[in-house]
Amino acid sequence: MSNADYKKDSLFEEFPPISTEEWEEVIKQDLKGADYKKKLRWKTGEGVEPLPFYRRENLSDLDRTTPIPKSYEDTEANSWEMREPIFEHSIPKANEAAINALDRGADALQFQLTVRRTEGMLDGDIQGLPIQSQSDFSSLLEGISLEGTPLHFDTGLASPALLAMLWDEIQRQNIDSKKVQATFGYDPFIYLLKHGHYSKNKEHIERDISDLGQFAAKNLPSVRPIGVDGRFYHNSGATIVQELGYAMASASEYLAILTDNNLDIANAVPSLFFSFSIGSNYFLEIAKFRAARLLWKNLIEAYGIDSKKNAAYLHGETSRWNKTLYDPYTNMLRTSTESMSGAIAGCDSLTVLPFDEHFRQPNAFSQRIARNQQLILSEEAYFNKVEDPAAGSYYLENLTEEIAEKAWNIFQDVESEGGLFKAIENGTVQSAIQKSQEQRNQTIAKRGRTFVGTNQYTNADENMSDDIGETNQTVALRESDEISIESNAQSLVKYLSDAFSQGATMADITERLFDFQRQQYRTVAPYRGPQAFEELRLATEKHQNTPKVLNLPLGNKKWRKGRATFSANFFGCAGYDIEDPIGYANVEEAIDAIKDQQPDIAVICSSDKEYKDLVPAIADAVSNLDNPPILVLAGYPEEDVETYKEAGVDEFIYSKCNVLNTLTRFQKKLNVIKN
Repeated sequence: MSNADYKKDSLFEEFPPISTEEWEEVIKQDLKGADYKKKLRWKTGEGVEPLPFYRRENLSDLDRTTPIPKSYEDTEANSWEMREPIFEHSIPKANEAAINALDRGADALQFQLTVRRTEGMLDGDIQGLPIQSQSDFSSLLEGISLEGTPLHFDTGLASPALLAMLWDEIQRQNIDSKKVQATFGYDPFIYLLKHGHYSKNKEHIERDISDLGQFAAKNLPSVRPIGVDGRFYHNSGATIVQELGYAMASASEYLAILTDNNLDIANAVPSLFFSFSIGSNYFLEIAKFRAARLLWKNLIEAYGIDSKKNAAYLHGETSRWNKTLYDPYTNMLRTSTESMSGAIAGCDSLTVLPFDEHFRQPNAFSQRIARNQQLILSEEAYFNKVEDPAAGSYYLENLTEEIAEKAWNIFQDVESEGGLFKAIENGTVQSAIQKSQEQRNQTIAKRGRTFVGTNQYTNADENMSDDIGETNQTVALRESDEISIESNAQSLVKYLSDAFSQGATMADITERLFDFQRQQYRTVAPYRGPQAFEELRLATEKHQNTPKVLNLPLGNKKWRKGRATFSANFFGCAGYDIEDPIGYANVEEAIDAIKDQQPDIAVICSSDKEYKDLVPAIADAVSNLDNPPILVLAGYPEEDVETYKEAGVDEFIYSKCNVLNTLTRFQKKLNVIKN
């Protein structure tokens, strides 16, 4: 709608328009002359820094007058495929769980396994679902329609083997291969980043990528065998901009390899799909998915094909990076906003991970809640009814554009370096992600980012060490009995298909999946942001004695209450027992309490003004005790810090201090963890 149409059709003509300049003048007055573009700019830590408000004129600079296109087949404009991950550790139970999920509202199934083979090992092992043979695969999908159920295999470099099994199963059931929908998470870039070496000679990897694309284009047109796994970058601590930039670099290199090996671009594009994590930055995550579509449009239009007919396939999965062990039910709140972001952003498929999947095998309750979150968004909130619901939002449109521009810059930098493989070899990608990791970790350590129940607002009565269980089963690869595989196939997938149809197992074909190179490169590892705090608290739980903290509230009631509350929250992050009395009338009462309760830590809680008298008196009295506690001061009166240290104060706890490092020192002093 143009400005003229807007004014003509407006129902609020009696309200005179207010210019941006007038708004800015009011803001300037409120900020006492400060520049709001500097003072109020949001430092997201995600590679973008949006302004606090945008207006209609900000959209005039954007080359976008229609919703960002999304490819869909259903009648609903914003429908998405509801995936359910299967977590069972045996084939029969996984089959039962899969059928149960479909009966209760899931549209698609997601299976996870990793074949691991260490250099020098004869065979290896499988982590996750133990699919070892064609019979295992057939049993897994028994009673499940291959033509009516999209299947997704989060199987890394084992994906060619699983694709071969799917092909054999299609032949066995004699069904129309064109109707089978599936994706396979084959991403050698992620393997290189995670393990520090190539799984095969680079030329052989490129040959396998080409073979996967060629095989799918010829035999399985609705199967996407090559994944661009942005989740790894996110869950390793990368920013949103980095996640997008490296994902596009990965997609670009795939397309180059496929087209260089004589696969037409029109057939190469449908071979790919994107998987992105969805974090808890609600608006930023909406903008991220929308930006991904714009970047994809730029990328494939460079090949001269219609982007509207070849829209990106975007899968969203709720973040693992921000999920907590303690107060785990808060994870359901996190996945709620994350799934909303994915749905509003227009993802093609969505996985909501159960709130407990990162520390134990999910139970029926956690899986049902995860499934129902999607059903509510679709069936009750009607998020599936409107195409690109964020279109036209001044804020989101500008955020989308800024994220896209910054991610495109990263993509161009990678391209100028020679592509993503080369950037990983040079350590460029690892260095950038490590820098982001360090910034995130520092923010968490200083509680600039809150994880409720972990680094803020902890539940003192909660113990989680007994609730931690096995999340992924690991079983040894099982060799068949002296099989001799007969196949003249040049294609990797066709060879694997022949092998499995002749009774081969995963152990028999691992040498076709892995041929390790000795060159070592820097690695990147996924982790969870709250993990360091959790490890401190778990150490406390496992220690034979729980350290005891006694607050010493003295003097001004307002100051002592505030600082005692801060102290309790601070030490609660390590799982210590906190004694927090209302207050003591004088130093003598406080010292008597120390003698009576024998705490490991005593925290003086009062005002900076009163500390001048209280600290010397308490420190002197404590020094004369037979078993003196560690003496701590709540606050950091800079001009008196050295004086208080000389008097006998061991530690200071205060806002914006490095909570993680400080608590680690306490753990070591109390022998909860070893130096």
